[in-house]
Amino acid sequence: MQTTENSPTVLVVEDDPNIVHMVSIIMNKSGIKTVGARDGEHALEVLNHLTPNLIISDIMMPNMDGYAFRRELLERDEARFIPFFFLSAKGKAYDIVHGMELDADAYIPKPFDPDVLLAKVKSVLRRYSHLNELLQYDTLTKVYNRRMLENSLSAEIKRVKRYKQSSSILLLDLDHFKNINDTYGHDFGDVVLQKISAGLRDNMRDTDYVGRVGGEEFVIVMPNTEKKTGVLAANRLREKIEKLVFDKAGLHVTISGGVATVPDDAEDIEGLMKKADRALYKAKDKGRNCIVAAE
Repeated sequence: MQTTENSPTVLVVEDDPNIVHMVSIIMNKSGIKTVGARDGEHALEVLNHLTPNLIISDIMMPNMDGYAFRRELLERDEARFIPFFFLSAKGKAYDIVHGMELDADAYIPKPFDPDVLLAKVKSVLRRYSHLNELLQYDTLTKVYNRRMLENSLSAEIKRVKRYKQSSSILLLDLDHFKNINDTYGHDFGDVVLQKISAGLRDNMRDTDYVGRVGGEEFVIVMPNTEKKTGVLAANRLREKIEKLVFDKAGLHVTISGGVATVPDDAEDIEGLMKKADRALYKAKDKGRNCIVAAE
């Protein structure tokens, strides 16, 4: 799930509700949202449907302590690079060293100064905001790059398996894009890609996310979506894109797409992409400007 740039979210993992409340007050005054989790196990559940901009975690907690929680995050590709603070009453030098050896961005002993905590949070959010833009998003189209898309899709597949649900992907390709580049030039082709990307973002559901996986190929991930519903959503999107106008002469661009569903068609990224790719080629063979479901 993509977080909004204008409202960063901090996940506070803490078994003391008073501390959670205090941190929330400090963050909210600066427009930073907070979500609480009572321990490491609860936080992992929260991370199944939320990607925070920062995690602040206590160490001494029931069920799963902060160290174990941090080690679990470091094993997860989709979570290991989320900025992470320890906030703990364990303030000895060896405690701090242990925390920093787990690649924490900061270790703040309790009791803490609210102004210092807020300053550290703002600093890391600014730094990671710029870094995330470089690492996660395609520079031309401003949608997820291939690596970020695959990381997010991997997390979605794990969630689907865990909760025995269905999710679909749409692999789409711009029709006759080479002709556009040859006729109008690559600069105009870039403008088309940018406008198509904006059109995809504007017309898909809030829970969906899109990434660019090739020159003119994009993938839209549709969580909690069975194949039939995915095809309907893909066709609505196709119709919206067809109505976009790209120059004064009234140029329109169409898309073709293939829809594949996990777990019905495959249970891993490679298999899912192959099924969607085969369906996309069938859409091309049918004359383009259409959506085909994987068989």
